[in-house]
Amino acid sequence: MRYFLRGETLFLRGRFHAASTGVEGGIRDVSTICNSTVPKNFEHDDPALYIRDLASSQGYGEDVFGLLTAVGMRNLCVLTYDYVTVFITAGVTNRNPQGPGTINIIVCTREACTEGALLELIITATEAKADALRRMGYDFTGTTTDAVVACHEGGEAIHPYAGTFTDIGAKVYESIVHGLPEALRRFEGEIPCSGPSFFILSTIGTKRWFEWSPDGCPYYPCHGLPNQRCEFCYCPFYPCRDESLGKWTEGSSGKKVWSCEDCSLPHEPVIVEKMLTDPDISLDELKELRRKTST
Repeated sequence: MRYFLRGETLFLRGRFHAASTGVEGGIRDVSTICNSTVPKNFEHDDPALYIRDLASSQGYGEDVFGLLTAVGMRNLCVLTYDYVTVFITAGVTNRNPQGPGTINIIVCTREACTEGALLELIITATEAKADALRRMGYDFTGTTTDAVVACHEGGEAIHPYAGTFTDIGAKVYESIVHGLPEALRRFEGEIPCSGPSFFILSTIGTKRWFEWSPDGCPYYPCHGLPNQRCEFCYCPFYPCRDESLGKWTEGSSGKKVWSCEDCSLPHEPVIVEKMLTDPDISLDELKELRRKTST
């Protein structure tokens, strides 16, 4: 799964099996998922066509699930918890039909689900949204235009269920309960932001959420490069399982985890520039680019 912004639209790219409650929702295979900011007074005769045109503008096909929101993408919060990544944009001024807002949630897991579990992820995400709003003191459970997309990338299904007592459901629930208040604080101006915010659930030492920022990072420079770039601190290829770049190691839980500590590829300036301009480039193509530019 790759994700990136183009203007006021978040794009996710991959080979997804997805369930969506958004525009032209349902369950199907898609290669693109997007969440796009539209004007508060947005009117369009065919929102589905609008979303397909967004995908087409990037050279993508019509196999797309799309969400629309009045919330700017600078307020986007991205949360990573092990194999789960959650994307949240949130505004709550339209808990009645008079105002703009919308809470959009995209849940993406690297571990495959049955279709039943995929649908249950939508229920779990909605329960977490309602709980987060309650904890913030709101007396409503959502807005009139909220939507959820849940997706995974292929493989044999290993999650038959996704309720809150399952491993995957608990990770999604905890991510949203933490992330929704952060997204709302940014939308309401309580936390100024000029771009998306990124949160990681760390299990090193005390389990905790922390917000990653390239400014003042205590780990910089983490790969010993003279001109290290940090736009892809959390590599979009993770876990690549390419043993010419990384290795398997024992994690704090005793399970084998993929380690990138010896890989500098997504921090090399030439590679970063290529990834920014061509988000769909493959890992093999980047390795070939590195070979050509280093000789």
